[in-house]
Order: sequence, then C-alpha cells, then structure tokens
Amino acid sequence: MRATTLGLLSLLGSCASDIGVSQTAKCNGQLELAENDVVDSPFDEDGDGFYQADQCAGAYDADRLDCDDKDADVNPNGTEVTCNGDDDDCNEATIDDADEDDDGYSACDDDCNDNEATVNPGEPEIECDLLDNDCDDATLDGLDQDADGYTECEDCADLAPRINPGTVETTCNDIDDDCDELTADRPDGDGDGDDFCDDCDDNDPLRFTGNEETCDDGIDQDCDGTPDNDCDYGGTWDLDQVVSYSCAFGLVNLSFDQVVVTDMNPIIKFNGGGTQPGQMVGVVTGTGDFDADKQLSGTCTETYAIVGAFSDHDNFTATFTASYAGSCYDCRNQSWDITGVR
Repeated sequence: MRATTLGLLSLLGSCASDIGVSQTAKCNGQLELAENDVVDSPFDEDGDGFYQADQCAGAYDADRLDCDDKDADVNPNGTEVTCNGDDDDCNEATIDDADEDDDGYSACDDDCNDNEATVNPGEPEIECDLLDNDCDDATLDGLDQDADGYTECEDCADLAPRINPGTVETTCNDIDDDCDELTADRPDGDGDGDDFCDDCDDNDPLRFTGNEETCDDGIDQDCDGTPDNDCDYGGTWDLDQVVSYSCAFGLVNLSFDQVVVTDMNPIIKFNGGGTQPGQMVGVVTGTGDFDADKQLSGTCTETYAIVGAFSDHDNFTATFTASYAGSCYDCRNQSWDITGVR
C-alpha cells in the first residue's frame, strides 16, 4: 500500500511539472510556484521589473505595468524615442512622431523643418526664398550659373565665380567681392574723407590728398609724396584783376590776369592775351619780399617792374608798374596794385 501511494504521488508530481505557468500562476503579488524566486516573475518576461498590463492591472499600479513585456527597453521608465514606432515610455500622451508645425508631416515623414508649416515634402519649391520648401536637396532654390556654390538668389554676380557671399572682400578694386554692401571696398580708417586707397596715411586724419602742406615740419600733409613741397612760391597765381593797357597804336599791349613764378629767384611770366611784358627775372628775400623788372630799349624805352611780398605761401600783394621814355606816342606811365592767390 505504501509503495502504491508513493508511485501515485510521483506520477502526480511529474504531471504538475508539465502544467504551463499560465494555467496555474496568478498575478497577485504572491509566490505561487516553487520555481518562482521573485513574486509574479512569470509576468515580467523581459525582466525589466514591470509586469504585463493585461494580466497584472489589478495587482499593480499603472506605473508598474508594462505595455510591451517582450522588450526590456519599453516600460513606464523608458525614454520615448521619436520615429521608431514604439511607445517606449508606455504613455500614449508622449508622441512618437510629433507634427510641431501642423502641416501634416512629422519629422518621421521627412519634414526637414518641423517648425515651418510651409516646409515639408508636399510643398512646391519656391525660388529664392532661401528655404528648402520641398525638403529635397536636388530641387534648387535658384540657379547657380557660375557654379560657385551660391545661387542667383544670394549671389550678386552669378556669372562671376569669384564674386559671392563666401569671398573675402578685396579693398580698392571697386568690386563688391563678398556681395555685402556693408563691407567697404574703400574704407576711410581715419575719417578724413580720403579713403584707404588714396590716403598716404589712413591712420592720421591730418594727412590726406589735397590737404594744405604745413611748411618746415618734414611731414607730407597733402600726400603727394614730397614733404613741404608747397613751401616755395613756385606755381600759378591768380590775380584779383586783369592788368590791361594799350598804346602806341597797339604796339604796346598789356593784358594778363595770372602771374607764373617758376623758381625761388623767380622767373616771372604773365599769362594773358597781351604782348608785353613777357618774362622777368627777379629775387625773393628770406622774408618773402620779391621784385623783378624788365626793360625793352628802342626809340621808346619800356620799363616794367613788379615789387611785392608773399604774405604766406598762398597769397601775395604787389605793385606792377609800366614806364615809358622816348618817342612813345601816346604811352603814359601806369601803375596797378594787385593781389595774387595760388
């Protein structure tokens, strides 16, 4: 009898070991089978510490229920990964494929800018708006005729490959190399009105083309390449009046309104339409006083003289005289007080 009883128990034991977990186990927070070393472990197949939602909803709170017990990366503690088709955090409110701009396309649908409703794979490409409207790199926003990598939309000279927004501006070539009008081609660093291209010292506002030369300081204020070169009296001087006189039936004809000084011991010439006095030779003193004269001998002796002083390097005052002696017909001595400006 004892042997029979043991045999029956052994047979029942072997049958019990073949019964499936789903037939005997219950998800109730208790150990029910000797094989279970963790409470309700048969209901956590992926071993992530969360239980099957359909079997354990009554035994555990929602934050312990697994919406996919075949994937250990999917559970209430999971991080939602966009565009993978899985509810990684078991929270339907967390969107896997959000459409931020409500244009009907999400980032998962190849929306290349999900913050701009006019940009998505369903939009037509609009030329020169600097947007990839159709999210297709093969559809150009504009033509690039010079193949410099910039289309006609942003390239200010699309037939010149060396002119585009990526080029460094070259100064003084009168070309907008970088297609940016704010980048000066002719900068004026010292603000003196003479740009870098023409200014001999663009860091010194007292040196620029056309500035008045300061004498005897060794500095080239007018940027002509020679310091103090305007400190002599050479040049053309405009008079404040026309010196005009005619006599001896036109044989004597004075008519000039400019005096030309050719060097420091001046050769003085008179510009105008008259025939006299021609060219005079004279001297300039260290204080700026000057005089020159010329005599034309004949039956009528003509004597011309100019005596004056340079008040500075750009102004003089003088007296010009014409004297006649001998048989000079109707010629009479004359005198003009004149000023000259260079």
